Amino acid sequence: MKHRSAFLIFLLWMGISSALSAQSALNHPVSQGDFPPVLAEVLNTPQSSGNYNAMLEQWVKEGRILYGTSLNEYVDAIVDNLLVNHPQLAEQIHCFVALSADVNAYAFQNGIIIVNIGLIAQVSNEAELAFVLSHEIAHISEHHKHMVVKRSNKDNYIARYLKYHQYSREHENEADSVGLMKFYIHTAYSYDILDGVYDVLKYATLPFDNIPYPRTEVETDFYHFPDNYFLTNVNPISDLSGVTDTLSTHPNLEKRRAVAKALVASFPNADRKRFIQSEELFKEMNKQAKLICVDIFLQEHRYDKALYNSFVLKHQYPDEAFLDKAEVASFYGGSKHRLNSSSGVAYKPYRDVEGEMQQVSYFFSKLTRNEWSVLALRKAWQTHLKYPQDNYYQMVVNDIMTDIFVTEKMQYNDFCDYPQNVVIEDIQNIQPADTLTSASKYDRLNHASKAKVLPNPKFKTVNYMLVDIHSDSAFFTIMNSVVSDVVNEQILNAISQQGTNDTKTLMLIPPKVNFYNSKNVRKERASARYAEHLLTLMVRTVKHYDMVPVTVGVLSDKQCNTQQYNETACWQRWLNDYINAGAVSMIYYTSADMEDIIDDTGVRYVCYTGVRRMTDSYHSWNRYLYTLSTLAYPIMLPFALGTYACPSYAVGAQFMMADIVTGKTKSAKALHDETLSARVVLDDFIYTQLRSCLAH
Repeated sequence: MKHRSAFLIFLLWMGISSALSAQSALNHPVSQGDFPPVLAEVLNTPQSSGNYNAMLEQWVKEGRILYGTSLNEYVDAIVDNLLVNHPQLAEQIHCFVALSADVNAYAFQNGIIIVNIGLIAQVSNEAELAFVLSHEIAHISEHHKHMVVKRSNKDNYIARYLKYHQYSREHENEADSVGLMKFYIHTAYSYDILDGVYDVLKYATLPFDNIPYPRTEVETDFYHFPDNYFLTNVNPISDLSGVTDTLSTHPNLEKRRAVAKALVASFPNADRKRFIQSEELFKEMNKQAKLICVDIFLQEHRYDKALYNSFVLKHQYPDEAFLDKAEVASFYGGSKHRLNSSSGVAYKPYRDVEGEMQQVSYFFSKLTRNEWSVLALRKAWQTHLKYPQDNYYQMVVNDIMTDIFVTEKMQYNDFCDYPQNVVIEDIQNIQPADTLTSASKYDRLNHASKAKVLPNPKFKTVNYMLVDIHSDSAFFTIMNSVVSDVVNEQILNAISQQGTNDTKTLMLIPPKVNFYNSKNVRKERASARYAEHLLTLMVRTVKHYDMVPVTVGVLSDKQCNTQQYNETACWQRWLNDYINAGAVSMIYYTSADMEDIIDDTGVRYVCYTGVRRMTDSYHSWNRYLYTLSTLAYPIMLPFALGTYACPSYAVGAQFMMADIVTGKTKSAKALHDETLSARVVLDDFIYTQLRSCLAH
């Protein structure tokens, strides 16, 4: 909290960035400085400890907690203002920023406060953020205990409602009043932001704004979609802030708002401020947080949220290049999921969406596979022309062309050169009268390859969607090249029997292992030991085939540094993108982040494994049954002992190997089994799959 040097670096960076063109896209935040000891403690905290928190540990291991960035410095300055009269408490509190788009903040018993990037993105001023932080500080100062909600396989309404809350209603009320009267009131922050901060919480799940999404975003003068692709009216935004709080650990927002405003009603507000730090700095932090939220939506393949929020932000930041990329990535990602019949992952059902964003979800649900692909191609091609140096757009264009002209088997003459609703009779001088008499055979052949495609009564909207780029010679050349490359690749694969491995280096991401007992409680130590064993097995197997294994993202519980941590964060971004894609091979939006690591290691393929083992609850029931039977019939003793000596497990495993650059999955296998020898079965599955890939 005490360091201010990062502000000078940030301001210098801002000066440089403002001098650059719009081609400077989002600079993803990277943690700086020494790895915080308090985060090392999180990695070393045993599950039995009162300070243990599974979510916090997972976020650290995934590199989702930021430290040492300009965002951290901004938040730390607010906390310093709140704790100016509490130096001892200030020494106990450690504030971090989390890469989560949820509008929330958390306080933990070990003095850690986590502020989600989504909260920074949604607040309207510094004072609103200060009030939320004062609330979280109060949880720590008053020694509030987290609620313990037992895990249950029977998820019901009450369980779903409660699992989002950490504290009791009494503690929440107390945190509001203590935070306001003990910390916030002694700063220069304004009181008139209380309505605003509760509105932020009230509309936490909504986009950054609620403005209409017009048809012109997806249509042009050359083509239009049917009217039933667009909603006449969208669902109004519901207001649940006054809903009864009987089932909630939090009192409803209207009650909290009224209590907070009553506490400060008699205090003067004239000289108090919404910004103690500069308003310009807040705006920059707020902008970066919003862009990072869109980045998170893209990683999670929530393309309706990514597209609509990008559209909203373009009104505020029209020259921001990252928003162009987000738009292309949204249409492209949606088209890949639609082509692979997994579009339900890419956007929420439109009936579950409120406000103007419903228009996007509804439009997505109406698009056909070909319309998705061609619309994505339009967006990618136009942005490629705008940013020709960005290789991402070229790769996306090539991949979509493969989908359209190879997978879907559409042809060049399926796309008209004239606008929709233009009839042939209106087109003059379609073909010169003397073409057939004056031209040679080869002239006529060359002319035929460049002939305009005329309207056809069978044409639909999709056939008119490339009117303005269809005759572009560069577009035509790339299309022919893409088709030729695919044919050549198919021939080479047939010749080599699809078994040529062109890499001598393989990247191994540490296995994700979850061992559970019969009560569905994770066994931390057993999971960690087997993950280490499995990684060792994979390294030995790779070396056996004269390849070089490169391991990344290994965070040691005993020793960790910022370089390892940032490396882990980078890989987790890509892995998050890859896993959310399911079995869809695509150009991953996060692949560009991997270029430095790929250049340094020479790696092209990455291998990821996930393992799950659970003690069979049915077996546990049999154990008790045989034990009771033994009391009545001693002859059952061997069977009872067998249930204790040989526990049964339900095991699952996933093995994936993928090309980092192209996103193509080389191998994807899954295991689901019940066995007495879980470790043997899991080892054999991982070893067999890895050996199968490497042997070719």
